[in-house]
This record gives sequence, C-alpha cells and structure tokens, in this order.
Amino acid sequence: MMLQQTQVATVIPYFERWMQRFPNVAALANAAESDVLHAWQGLGYYSRARNLQRAAALMVRDHAGSVPNEVEMLRALPGIGPYSAGAIASIAYGKAEPLVDGNVIRVLSRLFALRGDPNRKPLNGEIWAHARALVPVQEPGDFNQALMELGATVCTPRTPRCDACPLSRVCQARAQGLAQLLPELPARAKPTAVHMVAAIAVRTGRVLVTKLDADAPRWAGMWLFPSAEVARSETPEAAVKRVLLSTTGLRGTASGIVCVVRHSVTRFKITLDAYRTVELSGTAKPETVAEIAWKAPSELSDFAMPAAHRTIAERLLER
Repeated sequence: MMLQQTQVATVIPYFERWMQRFPNVAALANAAESDVLHAWQGLGYYSRARNLQRAAALMVRDHAGSVPNEVEMLRALPGIGPYSAGAIASIAYGKAEPLVDGNVIRVLSRLFALRGDPNRKPLNGEIWAHARALVPVQEPGDFNQALMELGATVCTPRTPRCDACPLSRVCQARAQGLAQLLPELPARAKPTAVHMVAAIAVRTGRVLVTKLDADAPRWAGMWLFPSAEVARSETPEAAVKRVLLSTTGLRGTASGIVCVVRHSVTRFKITLDAYRTVELSGTAKPETVAEIAWKAPSELSDFAMPAAHRTIAERLLER
C-alpha cells in the first residue's frame, strides 16, 4: 500500500517504523486515527492510510485478524484495487494471480505491440488478460515482481535497454520498431501553479495550529497552520488576514515571511508562503475547523501534519 505512487527507497524507513508501531492487523485496527496519520505523514495521499486502517478493522471483524488470501475477498476491502489484490495474493500467498502497474503496462504493451491508450477499455482489459495468461502456477509472486522490475530497470519509458532485455527476441514492438512509441499514453497536462499562504500566529511562545474536520476534502483530521489559496484579486497579506479570521476568528496582520515551501500535489505545483502574523486581537476559536490549539514549536512533532506544514514547523524550531 505504501509503494503506490511512492518509490521504494522512500518507503523503506516508513515501513520499518510502521511495523514497529503497528506489528499486526489488530494493532492497526485499534489505533487512534491520529496515530495512524502521524505514522504515515510524509508519504502523502493520506486516504491510503485511512483505508488501510478501515481494512484492518474489517479483517478483525470478518477474517479473524488475518489478511485474506483470495482476490475477491481482498477487493472487498477499502483501498484495495485490482493491482493491490493481485500483489498481495501472489507475493504474500503464492496465488497464481496477475497484477498490472505502470511498469507491467509498459512491458506488455511492447511485448505484444499493443496500440492505443493502455489505461482505457478495451485495451486495459487485454493487458490484464495477457498478464493472467503469463503468470505461472509456480512462484507467481517472484514472476510478478520480476515483471515489474523489468519495466523499472530495463524496459524503461525512455531509451529502453533492449539489448539487455531477456524478452528482446520475442518482443513485437522491437521487431516492428515501435519500442520508443509504446505504450501510447496521453500527454500529461502541465501542472497548474497554485499560490498559497499560511498564517503563523504566535502568542507567549506558542503557535496556533488547526485540525481539519474528519470529512475535509484534503488532509482530513490532520493539523496545519491556517492556510488558504491566494485569490486572483488579493495580495498574499490580505489572504493571510482572511484565512486567520475565517478559520479561527482572530484578527492579525502579516509581517514578513517565515519560509517558503514548494511542493507538488497530483497536478498542482504549490508555492506556500508562511507569514508571521502580528497585532493579534480577539479570542481564537474553531470557526471552520474541528479544533484549534496553541502549541510550542517543539510540541508539533507529536501532531500529524501534511509534509509542507511539517516543514514550516521544523523551520520554526530553527528560529
């Protein structure tokens, strides 16, 4: 689950810490969501962590605290789609089940010279059919991992190493001179630039943080500094004043940038300016958030925060 949209080198330390904290299904099912999100912070796509905990609760309820070994049962769990189900069934349980990820799509598209968008029907179904026909009964997990590794290291998106490929003699794309053209993926849309601000309000050495509602569209249940996108017609300073007032009822004035954090989320390229906020007046209360808290910067390490806001918290410790 961690490896979805995240590289192996990034995942390893997270996985090791996760397994120490939640050594079995029951431990994860019974944990507080805040602890789960805290352990996951930095990996992004936090719905994966929530789905993983919901799946653990169902495993405790319906499967005696064990991970099911059948694809149909796995697919019934939150957050587990065809790829994850095939990976768990084949790698963990030795079931002759296929899996298809981006690397496998690339290998099979070239191996069988498949034209068209591989992520759309009917071609996607054809790729899954090829994967199912190829997976062996013996050591299917090793085969599936080898297929993914072949795509990651040899049958790469650009300049595939066809001379080093064990399938080069039977690869139809190479025979037809199509290796550089397949798979026929649609062009990626250019990322949209987004300018955001965060209000860093400090009183008696404590900084104001807010916890989002459990049903918030992004970062649900996580803690962050009051933040908002800068509207086209307003200045960053005005946006700071607006978000502080709308989320906590406090009035304040932006006074200098603490730091600038640049990060990407899906197709958005975000610049987040953290402004120190002064001349605070009023009583802080949760207006459009679930909770608020005044915390010393050193205490924020215990809170589950999105990576960009965690960076701001770390900068505050340096000051």
